[in-house]
Amino acid sequence: MDQYSPYDINKPKKKKGVDNAVAGLLVGLGFSILGLVLVYFLMYNSVGLTFYLNLFKGEPTYSAASKPISLAMIVNLVPFYYFLNRKAYQSTKGVIIATVLLGLLFVLYKFIW
Repeated sequence: MDQYSPYDINKPKKKKGVDNAVAGLLVGLGFSILGLVLVYFLMYNSVGLTFYLNLFKGEPTYSAASKPISLAMIVNLVPFYYFLNRKAYQSTKGVIIATVLLGLLFVLYKFIW
């Protein structure tokens, strides 16, 4: 039997939407890809798509790919604040994990490769 009456104001309300770290991770990775596409259209549109994609293959250098990746991380602020304002803290955690993974890729491109 339910311990709360139908008129109890202290009854916990069910959250609408998904509050899951995996969903936040997927949203964070999706927004990162969207950020890479936005960076292409805003900054690299004049040089062509093949040059932009070759940045990530190592031609001319891997460190040239660090600029678009770092700019793509900024786009993750949108889902981060969205989930944070909705109090979906597990999804916020997933977006943070996606941003950290993208930051790790940035560091690898900038300093290791």
